[in-house]
Amino acid sequence: MRTKILLLFLLGWVGMAFGQEKFEVKDFDTTSKTVVGDATKKSDNDELLSKIKKLIDEKNSDTTKIGFFYIRDYAIIFKNHFPIESADEYLSSREKIDNLIKVNKKLYRKINVKANEDIDGIYKKKVNRTWTNVSVPFAKKGVDFTLDIGYIDSIAVAINEGVIDHLRVYTKGGNTFSSNSPIPLITLEKRFNDKLYNPRDNSFVFLKDAIYFEADRRFNYFPEDKELKLKNKFNTDGTVTTDSKMLVANNNLNSLVNLQVYTDLLAVFGNEANGLMQFEANSKFYLHRGTYRNSYVFMPFDAIEPFFHFSRIDSKFDTIQVSSDKEINRLDLFRRYTYAVGIDTNLLRFDWRPHNSLELKAGYIYSSSNLNIVDNKVVIGVHTPYAELALKSKKLNNFSLDLRVRYLFQKMNPNIYVDNDEWNHLASFKAAISYFPNKNKADKIFLRFVNYLNFSDRKQDFSLLQLGFSKAISF
Repeated sequence: MRTKILLLFLLGWVGMAFGQEKFEVKDFDTTSKTVVGDATKKSDNDELLSKIKKLIDEKNSDTTKIGFFYIRDYAIIFKNHFPIESADEYLSSREKIDNLIKVNKKLYRKINVKANEDIDGIYKKKVNRTWTNVSVPFAKKGVDFTLDIGYIDSIAVAINEGVIDHLRVYTKGGNTFSSNSPIPLITLEKRFNDKLYNPRDNSFVFLKDAIYFEADRRFNYFPEDKELKLKNKFNTDGTVTTDSKMLVANNNLNSLVNLQVYTDLLAVFGNEANGLMQFEANSKFYLHRGTYRNSYVFMPFDAIEPFFHFSRIDSKFDTIQVSSDKEINRLDLFRRYTYAVGIDTNLLRFDWRPHNSLELKAGYIYSSSNLNIVDNKVVIGVHTPYAELALKSKKLNNFSLDLRVRYLFQKMNPNIYVDNDEWNHLASFKAAISYFPNKNKADKIFLRFVNYLNFSDRKQDFSLLQLGFSKAISF
């Protein structure tokens, strides 16, 4: 049994890592001759398999239009520390520029404006270990001054999990302006006052002047993860044709559910009572994608993730044999469950560069195990709420590291044989390394180590060493 399972995983691993063919069959020539075979009647299983295949096949899946992503023709450039916090403060100036471009068909590089009040920027500077305010004068009341106009040549956008992970704006003058934090795409208008900065001199433009998004519906979905490149066309008549892209979300099963299959090496080689074959399905639902302005901190409760586990235990371990209820090892019940369901909630998430994430989570697991008490077979349910701290890091597009510390509270369901209302206190430490053979996030190979500590009885501690792969469903 163990040899067959190990061989199955090795074949799956090698197939994912090295079995990427140069080409694949997409369709057949309809002019080919028909090959007539023996007429056979489909069985019920064949019919069911055919329906499942049709459901899962991405070719039969539809897409949902999310909306259109647009870039603008120009943006007003403000110098570093210029005292302005909203793009609405210069709407009249922008209207005048629009009219001048429309009438004269000429791309103006600067705009002259008159100061209605003293315009002074203020920033903090550390002098002799003390922070002091430094004033930067820009214009006196009643005096004219100029603002630069940057005509947008192109933009590069990286969309990930419903947010603009990174935005870069390129102007015809050779300047580049970048975002400082993730920006929710569906509610982009709420972040129009975000500033995009030029790394050379810290000059900035407002997000509202660079891009905008027109949603297709009020209650919308998140688009597929994608990297976009949009480029404006500068016509010979002095006008600018702005570019746009349509964003969609796939409706296939693989885009909604993540499926994983893995084995435990300690069970295969070490004769431990861990799952020989384990199946896991989960799906993440984003409640919102809001972040605090100019930061990589997501607002609380941004996502929930229901999950289901099924574990195939070796036949000599799948039922726990005890002679009395006093001998019940609750951690052993949790270790040898046949199935478990639960939900995971993101309480707080903080990202930082280059590609790291720190998450505070809370969740709940209900697991079911088989128990034999003095020849009486019973099914025991175990309730396990938990709190978790997760650190994730990704290198390039192929490798990721996942470190987690989890504190768990555990309690058994009372029944006619067992009456135990005490809570167990546990902790677990997990380290996982994943490899992604291609750009599809659903396909990965992972090695995961988990160590469980029982503070109520340290003799019950145990470890897991899991090797597995996750792959999009296909037939």
